[in-house]
Amino acid sequence: MDTSKIRVIFEYEFRRGTNAAETVRNINVAFGEGTANECTVRFWFKRFRDGNFDLKNKPRGRPPTLVNNNDLKEMVEADPSQTTQELAAWFNVTLPTILIHLRQIKKIKKYEKWVPHDLTDLQKETRVETCVALLNRYRNEGILDRIVTCDEKWILYDNSKRKMKWLTPGQRRNSVLKQSLPIKR
Repeated sequence: MDTSKIRVIFEYEFRRGTNAAETVRNINVAFGEGTANECTVRFWFKRFRDGNFDLKNKPRGRPPTLVNNNDLKEMVEADPSQTTQELAAWFNVTLPTILIHLRQIKKIKKYEKWVPHDLTDLQKETRVETCVALLNRYRNEGILDRIVTCDEKWILYDNSKRKMKWLTPGQRRNSVLKQSLPIKR
């Protein structure tokens, strides 16, 4: 049964002068066992005794957030590499709240794009010529005959990290030069 209808019955029984236990028995006999609970009836009878005959629940929900989407958008666009922790600390809210507002202003987190090197035009032309020469050599001669192998292993672990930035969907990522690897001797 709908709770608003049961509350009307609670008020009716209260106005009749029946107590909470008797009201529960009457409702459970009429509508089935477990329809009413004595603690609930006592709660509503207390509200009626206090003069509150409003049968609706008090509105509940989240308190309004202190994050203004326009301020957040300005802050993110000023420095898109900020972390959610920094933004949450700045606005004094939780991480999920910041993430909700970032979604509302349509910001997504993307890594910067690695670019191997910043090449000059001459270097680019040299690379193209070398690639074309290697392709021609492969087509004309067998390349597998000239492979030399050895028993040394070189392992280089480079743990550089790319930064993430808040961007709008479709916005291009920044290109960042990839760090050159150190030469081992």
